[in-house]
Amino acid sequence: MIKRFAGFCAVVFGVLLLTFLLIHLVPGDPVEVMLGDAVTVADRAQLRAELGLNQPLIQQFGTYLTKLAHGDLGRSIHTKTPIVELIKTRYPTTLKLAFLSLFIGLSIGIPLGIYAALKAGKWQDLIVTIVSVRLSAMPAFWLGPMLMLIFAVWLGWLPVSGMESNASIVLPALTLGLGLSAILTRMTRTSLLEVLNDDYIRTARAKGLTEANVIIRHALRAALLPIITIVGLQMGSLLAGTVITETIFSWDGIGRLLVESIEKRDYPVTQACVLVVALSYVLVNLLTDILYRLVDPRVKFAS
Repeated sequence: MIKRFAGFCAVVFGVLLLTFLLIHLVPGDPVEVMLGDAVTVADRAQLRAELGLNQPLIQQFGTYLTKLAHGDLGRSIHTKTPIVELIKTRYPTTLKLAFLSLFIGLSIGIPLGIYAALKAGKWQDLIVTIVSVRLSAMPAFWLGPMLMLIFAVWLGWLPVSGMESNASIVLPALTLGLGLSAILTRMTRTSLLEVLNDDYIRTARAKGLTEANVIIRHALRAALLPIITIVGLQMGSLLAGTVITETIFSWDGIGRLLVESIEKRDYPVTQACVLVVALSYVLVNLLTDILYRLVDPRVKFAS
């Protein structure tokens, strides 16, 4: 666990450093965005000094790390709002979307994967495979508008975008969840097929256990490790990859906040959003390692 924590700190520092350098290399100046063209050079210099943008990059990065060590994420350059308040407002909505998407993916992907494995080589397996491959090939920026067009515009069942009602989360969650379900379907099918012909499965059947009991209690548990890997990686991706989906559906999560801060060259907000996403991804991977040990005690933490 000490080694894991050391790796965790190294990853977070690397993310902070790369993010800081990259957003300062992106063309554009936050002072220009805030003041426009109809201002004097003196006004621009004054605002740049107030924001600390006139300092060398190394000094700016050092100041940022010092504040971060004291739990201070700073303030937005544009709204002057404490960034902690922005994160507290936006991050829970991203978590809500990510967990619902994960639930949809698990509810569809694992049962379909089990069904395809039990029907391996038959027409049912072929149909499930074709559908899962097609779904996994559909990017969110295409699938989202298609779902919006069908269920919101043509059928009028769901809101087009926004967060006005509880139903507003359905389309963005489906956009993310369907893609995840396709990956889980293929992984569950492959993992289950690898264990269905093992000796202990034949022994369980010979003892007279029902097929459902054999699949759920014996075969599926043995096939869970690669599935947990995919779920852990995809959960991290959901937390980090909701940027496109949140933008399409005007979902006020941390992904949309990140896009807005990049467009406005709001450096402190961008750095804070990337930090939160990186922390989420690393923590999810750590929890995945812990789940490995709970599912199979023979698995040891990697050095």
